[in-house]
Amino acid sequence: MRAWVLSGLVMSLLLGVSHLSHGQPNTSPFDSYDCRFYMAEVAVLVEPIPQAVLDALTFPDELISVQPQPDVDPTEQWKNWSTIANFSFGMDRGNMPMITDLNSLHPYFRDKVYQLLQRCESAGITLAIVEAYRTPAKQHEYKTMGKKYTRSGAGKSKHQYGMAIDVVPVVDSVAQWKNIALWKKVGAIGEQLGLRWGGRWRHPFDPGHFEWTGGLTAVELGAGKLPIISNEKFLYPCLEEDLQLLRIYWSHWTTEQSIWAHHQEANPSLVPSAQ
Repeated sequence: MRAWVLSGLVMSLLLGVSHLSHGQPNTSPFDSYDCRFYMAEVAVLVEPIPQAVLDALTFPDELISVQPQPDVDPTEQWKNWSTIANFSFGMDRGNMPMITDLNSLHPYFRDKVYQLLQRCESAGITLAIVEAYRTPAKQHEYKTMGKKYTRSGAGKSKHQYGMAIDVVPVVDSVAQWKNIALWKKVGAIGEQLGLRWGGRWRHPFDPGHFEWTGGLTAVELGAGKLPIISNEKFLYPCLEEDLQLLRIYWSHWTTEQSIWAHHQEANPSLVPSAQ
């Protein structure tokens, strides 16, 4: 029994090194708050390990190099989110930059988007992120651009709650906005993951849009209601802390883009650049 437990501990530590060294694609700023990994390690400790055995264990250098850095303020991570400028994928998306960082999404939805990207890649389809979280100011900009962009005002889009994303398949570095056959393949993969696909809509037809809200409306989300996640306590034990930090990030971005929108009104020639 002791040999099995020790083996489990060593395997857990090795898996931990792999997780910390390589991480998920587009490493999440929530890593230091997400205790799923550490809980998985504790789960294998079904009986005490003698201290002498623990002292004899050696650890790869990678484990030492990734120790938490107390001087790094996690609330500043929003400044590192990736963005793109208008016409990055050949379409007019307004002058205000689009946030493309998957770390800006609700943790559960973010995991679904990772799966979407991975499954599409396995099917030979490369997806590019066009927009993830969207500030109310950016939503308002779309609203002023006409119904072909959106019929939803600020606060009424799932993007404002980190539960929607816009993507586009890319072939030979060219965005395939009008390739219906390709969109159907992407849409089918997204729907298999339980995501709602904008390709089913008529007004507007929005095949690049995927969302997940657990059945909640934008009004309910705006009122502070949160979707129910199956096995949430096990899969996302730190979800509340993750969302608190995420709301801080969203607030910072909302302030930044609101200030830019005000300056742009005073100086229409002002156009931001992508980070």
